[in-house]
Amino acid sequence: MTIKYPKIIVEFIKRREKKALQISQFEIFIMVSRLKSFSKAAKLLYMTQPAISNHIQSMENYYGAKLFNRHSHGVSLTKAGEVVYAHAQKILSLHDAMEKEIDQVLNINKQNLVVGASSNVGNYALPCSIWTFKEKYPEVNIRLEIANSTAIIQQVLDNKVHLGVVEGPVEHKDLNVTQVFSDQLIIIAPPINKWLNRDSLTLEDLRRESLIIREEGSGIRQICEQIIAEKGIALQEFNIAAEMGSIDAIKSAVESGLGISITSRLSVQKEIRRGSLLAIDIEGIPSTIQFKVIHRKELDEPSLATRFIRFLGSPEERSFC
Repeated sequence: MTIKYPKIIVEFIKRREKKALQISQFEIFIMVSRLKSFSKAAKLLYMTQPAISNHIQSMENYYGAKLFNRHSHGVSLTKAGEVVYAHAQKILSLHDAMEKEIDQVLNINKQNLVVGASSNVGNYALPCSIWTFKEKYPEVNIRLEIANSTAIIQQVLDNKVHLGVVEGPVEHKDLNVTQVFSDQLIIIAPPINKWLNRDSLTLEDLRRESLIIREEGSGIRQICEQIIAEKGIALQEFNIAAEMGSIDAIKSAVESGLGISITSRLSVQKEIRRGSLLAIDIEGIPSTIQFKVIHRKELDEPSLATRFIRFLGSPEERSFC
């Protein structure tokens, strides 16, 4: 005899079998709700739009309800979405209060933290994040060390920093790697007539231009080498005008009309806003780059460092300059 379970029992069993929700998904949901746009939320949270959509889809699958109405001009909350929004705020508030009590038990406020970061993220994103983290933990002492990605990886391995934030490939058996946010890889050019109306360039276009690149060991350079290698092209086939050890030097050179370069949007957003640099898309290649937190595997025990890692992975809490 086959037993037919009531619908409510079937839905309960299905939900229990689904992957548990994460706190960060409530933060993403609230941001999309406030901005009424997946794309605006993705830009503000330094995530890709597909990643935002996937998180919202996971929540809709979990609750078995549509949370947003999709429109040509954005999104709006459904009735079920309004319920989730009201409770999501309470959940995040309760979670924050719980963390503060746990921090008191662990005495986290009395600890030191040394963070290593590549120049792209260390100079242009993390200072504001560290300031925000310090507001939450005022007695914590944080030191920021900036170098290229290869040097930061080595500093983590040598136990000179507690954790690193880098872009580019990271593969080492003694390290844990966590993706925390994404950015766009773009071409930067001076605001002269030649570039004013160019929306994109192909790799073949780039090969005909004077290219200013980062030094060996830079995460951005490694990403560029990997991308063009997948297209069967070597970096040596480009017209390399100069190699420079900092993004600030590259920005000055490009602004002066000495060539063009490839970098992350994060590191040049102020120059783009004020018009001293132009942002041009790279046609035909993946433009999303991932920034990762790396740390030694023995750091998995609860600590100030693991708290900071989770802070960087929290779209609602972190703040970039």
